[in-house]
Amino acid sequence: MSGRVFQVLQQLLQMRKDRSVAKSKMVKAEFDRVRNFNDQIESYATEYESQWMSAAQKGDTVLQLQTQASFGQKLRATAASQQPEIQSLEAQSKLALEKAQQDTERLKTLQNFMANKQRLKQKSLDQQDEKALEDVLQAKHRSS
Repeated sequence: MSGRVFQVLQQLLQMRKDRSVAKSKMVKAEFDRVRNFNDQIESYATEYESQWMSAAQKGDTVLQLQTQASFGQKLRATAASQQPEIQSLEAQSKLALEKAQQDTERLKTLQNFMANKQRLKQKSLDQQDEKALEDVLQAKHRSS
């Protein structure tokens, strides 16, 4: 294959890697956002349960206790209903990260191959130059 083909392939792999890294970051950010929101809801639910216990000990009205308990339960239910989305985003995030790592590895492999090919080409050119110089020196030595 010509050097130009490898350069085009390298550019394609670079674009592919850039896209997969960007997607990985985007999915991870969405996962973190949803998970943090869910954690916040869980925290609110815990806070309302604590307030409910405090109100019960103080002897608040039954209606007030029921309202607080109901709100806490609704917060827990909301947090629980988000678990499938969180799990899905976590799985998507892991897959996107794996793809980004694979694309990065492919690009590195091609770059290493191209660098080795260039080194071999340069070594061959150096050997040709060295042989040409030896031929010139031998020719001069014979003519003297």
